[in-house]
Amino acid sequence: MLENKQTQDSYFSFKLSSVMFSLPVKYVREVFEFEKITPIPNSLAYLKGVMNVRGNVVSIADFRMLFGFECSDDLKGTQIIIMEIPRAGGEKPFPLGIIADSVDVVSPLNLISAESKAYGITEDKAKFVSAVARRDDEFILVLNPEKILEFIESDVSRAVDLLALGRQI
Repeated sequence: MLENKQTQDSYFSFKLSSVMFSLPVKYVREVFEFEKITPIPNSLAYLKGVMNVRGNVVSIADFRMLFGFECSDDLKGTQIIIMEIPRAGGEKPFPLGIIADSVDVVSPLNLISAESKAYGITEDKAKFVSAVARRDDEFILVLNPEKILEFIESDVSRAVDLLALGRQI
């Protein structure tokens, strides 16, 4: 449990459905309005496809699906947040785009808890949340990009194994 820790670090806040999330700003490379995504056949449901971002192919994930929120296939009006997530062993950072319903502000946050389960996050999704913060009367779930990347890489590896065995993912 954190003791109301005001941090000097900046966080980028955004909404998925009606829930406010944030990322440490050091992971956020850029944000732009939704553009065309090229779907990948036989991909995991929350991996919507890929985009060309300044000559780089970037996977786009719909975290609304990952967190179990209702979402529409109509992505007009949404934002794409491009993150760069460090990898172990000094490899080149992994670029990942996430779909957000809206973006908010960059600001320091008052971290109040490391126990996200107390805020309605299920055990299997709690690993994606590093802390809970509070800004005015609003609670904000602070995401852990490394844990999310770890999960996605594991999920993709499992899906590839299943496809190799001739099963649907």
